[in-house]
Amino acid sequence: MHEMGLMDAMMRMVKRICEEENLTRVDKIVLEVGELSGIELPYLHDGFDAVVHGTEWEETTLEVETVPGVLHCNDCDIDFPLKNQELFCPECFGKNLSIKEGRDMVLKSIEGD
Repeated sequence: MHEMGLMDAMMRMVKRICEEENLTRVDKIVLEVGELSGIELPYLHDGFDAVVHGTEWEETTLEVETVPGVLHCNDCDIDFPLKNQELFCPECFGKNLSIKEGRDMVLKSIEGD
């Protein structure tokens, strides 16, 4: 479950940002997670709960926004949204694809005082 490792790294980043911005409390963390990132959202939430358990972040809420996947067909040079996990081009039905959007996990915001 690599999601726990991701949450551990994210919380280290949050801690560093809180120190730089003189935040003493974090109410909510908002992440953007790409549909094609390979991250399992239930495991991400479980990993977050495990990482913040017993810490000053225990009351912090995690909100996750999903970023849709966009693929690029390298054969007919079009971009198209991922639909129903179908990994082929809707124009030429080819499978020579690249990921254009939806691969990343981004710390979008930290809300607190």
